Amino acid sequence: MSKKQTAPRGFTLIELLVVIAIIAILAAILFPVFAQAREQARKTACLSNLNQMGKSVIMYVQDYDEVFPMVYGSYPGVSRAAEYLLVYPYIKNVDVWRCPSAGPGDGAGWPDSTADALGVPRANGRRVNYGYNWGVLIYAGGGLLEAEAYTPSGQSYQAGKPLAALVAPADVFVYGDSYDTYRPTMGTDWILDSYRGAARNSSLRHGGRFNVAFADGHAKNMMWIGFTLGSDYFAVPALESDRAKWCADPNGILNLSRYGLPNQPCGTVLTNANIAALGGVWWPN
Repeated sequence: MSKKQTAPRGFTLIELLVVIAIIAILAAILFPVFAQAREQARKTACLSNLNQMGKSVIMYVQDYDEVFPMVYGSYPGVSRAAEYLLVYPYIKNVDVWRCPSAGPGDGAGWPDSTADALGVPRANGRRVNYGYNWGVLIYAGGGLLEAEAYTPSGQSYQAGKPLAALVAPADVFVYGDSYDTYRPTMGTDWILDSYRGAARNSSLRHGGRFNVAFADGHAKNMMWIGFTLGSDYFAVPALESDRAKWCADPNGILNLSRYGLPNQPCGTVLTNANIAALGGVWWPN
């Protein structure tokens, strides 16, 4: 006698739906992990960029009488020149000025006239996403630059400080993640100039962990936080003690009259008490 033939059994609708639900759950779990892994890779590439930029400035300083590069200097046919264009010969790669995690609207390019005069490639759509340490409030000096001054023709500039003016080079910023435009600076009053995200720390670049290069040649990742003052956005290191790292000399007195603030030591400008007294509102995480 022959055995009875049975048709192969397929999936029931319930079983298929269960499989789909399991796949959806796994995707919901894994996709954020993949996104975090990609951001970690971008953050590492960004840190490498800043490491190269920091070292390029150190090489520049050694070749120019141990003086840091100035900004807005006088050049034939050029109204302004930012320091990263001056240190280009020590990098030979303008792509390191771009953070892989930056949005398409972050930062700005550099003028063709400046590039042509200094022998630097034209921007051609490239943007700069890192800021130089002009100081905690940029025109007051205090960082790697002197306070704003003017040429006899009325052009503004800020001269570079000598290396010897830095009390502790390992604790002085040179470059950091920034949303400033063509300038660009990491000074707290302009560091979020092109930022258009939410007023949340997690919305800042690298989830609020900015990469920073220091004057002794090392670079590291640091937690930063934002605050709102009036209608303007600002960002500072999360640890109050790290906010003196803008300062060549934390005890050096800054003339802050143009900001409507009393003259005070550089290292005390951004204390929590001062920010609160000005009406600053800290961002949530």
